[in-house]
Amino acid sequence: MSSDRSSLLPALTLRQVQHFVVLAHARSFTQAAQALSLTQPALTASIRQIEFLLGGRLFARSAHRLTLTSAGEAVLPLAERLLNQARGTFDDMTRLIGERIQTVRIAFIPSVAGRLLPALNALRDAHPTLRFTLTDLPNSALVEAVRDSVADLGIGVREPDSDDGTLRYRQLFEDEIVIVVRHDDPLARAKSVTWARLVDRELAVFVRGSVSESLHRTGGAEKLRLNVTYRMEYTEPLYALARNGLATAVLPSLYTMHLHDPELVALRVDKPRVTRAISLISLAGDDRGPHVRACREWIAKHI
Repeated sequence: MSSDRSSLLPALTLRQVQHFVVLAHARSFTQAAQALSLTQPALTASIRQIEFLLGGRLFARSAHRLTLTSAGEAVLPLAERLLNQARGTFDDMTRLIGERIQTVRIAFIPSVAGRLLPALNALRDAHPTLRFTLTDLPNSALVEAVRDSVADLGIGVREPDSDDGTLRYRQLFEDEIVIVVRHDDPLARAKSVTWARLVDRELAVFVRGSVSESLHRTGGAEKLRLNVTYRMEYTEPLYALARNGLATAVLPSLYTMHLHDPELVALRVDKPRVTRAISLISLAGDDRGPHVRACREWIAKHI
């Protein structure tokens, strides 16, 4: 018998639980029905349904009094807890839906963080209801995140052969490739160097990204043999190689924005000047709503 009742429990609604709690406190069908905007027959039917589903009487009725039975006394705090949890859960769901409507998912390559985040901070001040989720990714993963709608916007590099018509690229600025050497390196006194002066040097680059490809293309075009000896995952190992005289670090200039190491010097490289186009990436022809559009235009203007 108890197994049969358990199978009926899903039929007990939150509204019926509310009817029970309101009646338990009012101790009057008339007052409870008024508070719930119900007719007394409807409230009576609801309470009878609850008692049937739970398998026992919750109220003792007499001509002049309505009291809780011992079962009703035991059930009341559980019912109140259930309603409180339900209200809290509903508030959470409402908040999450509201936040999602105003949330922009932004993916970016790590090197642009120094320029992107101040722009987003200013945007948040201008639009307090706008929220962001931020993810730093390698450029290839960033492009796929935008293409797969995992990110609404991406700030990264426009890679060769990546334009298949599904993405929209809006160039923000150019980021040039520079070198980092020890402060006492013979090259350190110059304001800039040519690629030809790097031919006999051991070079260190990032494992991922476009620098290796840029070096390969530049070397081929200029008929130079550029020797990439080390490939590192993170910035600090590149700097450590340069700091200890083991290699000349070659990296995008964005990574040197906050380089304040007295032992290291960043230098421009020209003849030719090699740059990468930092672009704002979004799905072509896809309008994600005014919040994404506002964020896209703000970044394009302020980064």
